[in-house]
Amino acid sequence: MLPVALKQEMMSNLDKVSAALSEWLFNVAASVMPKVKVPAESPIGKFMYGILGVDPTKYNIWKELGFLAEPTIQTLISPMLNKALGAVPDEQVKEIAEKYADALLTQAEEKGSVNVFGIELGANAFQGLKDILANKFK
Repeated sequence: MLPVALKQEMMSNLDKVSAALSEWLFNVAASVMPKVKVPAESPIGKFMYGILGVDPTKYNIWKELGFLAEPTIQTLISPMLNKALGAVPDEQVKEIAEKYADALLTQAEEKGSVNVFGIELGANAFQGLKDILANKFK
């Protein structure tokens, strides 16, 4: 098995950005999902209690389904990035990713948060993205 540093050296910039974004999304999911509660009176809550016998107010989505996060992220992120950035020269991909991370961090610092797919993320989340990107490009 190759050392991580050697593997990263052999990866394209697009692969590194994809790996960084996947790691970051997993971290976001791991921090947000345990806080998600299913309202007992919602259709899903009624189904969970009535059909499955599960109390939705005590159900921890992350604990039960968190293992699906990584394969779901990997299955979605890499193909989406390849499609979006596939025509961009590989040497420009790092710069583009860093610019987006900087813009997100700046916006979160100025406005207090950035809404990403309905989830409010603060500056710490985007600093985490910048840190992960930097680590992938060491």
